[in-house]
Amino acid sequence: MTSSGTWEDHEQIRDLYARYAHAVDLGRYEEWIECFTSDGVFESPRFGRYQGVEGLRRFTAIYKESNGAAQVRHMMTNVMFEISGDRATGSCYLNYYHCRDGKVSLSALGRYEDQLRKVNGRWRFESRRVHIDGHG
Repeated sequence: MTSSGTWEDHEQIRDLYARYAHAVDLGRYEEWIECFTSDGVFESPRFGRYQGVEGLRRFTAIYKESNGAAQVRHMMTNVMFEISGDRATGSCYLNYYHCRDGKVSLSALGRYEDQLRKVNGRWRFESRRVHIDGHG
């Protein structure tokens, strides 16, 4: 994948992927929402599609309730992206771990497909679609 963009663009995008995982795993849901554009979309086969700040906030409430007392970890690897001006397309693999009562399990394998946009000098997800292996 060839990519334009500055070194700073590349670093900001890699940081965005990491901040996304840390925010959602640590329950910092407002920080997770900040990873998206104001009209951003999150879509997953398990939870459905959510758009905009209020939609993303609704998702976080549902997500938090679905985890109960479990600790989760999103491991995103093989991050790739292509920058074109103030837009980019990206993807990465997802390993999703779930820990409850001292037992850790790999809960899902899959990948993310991303559209990113630079807004006021900061890269954010414009859309993020989760694909879980074995779910079509």
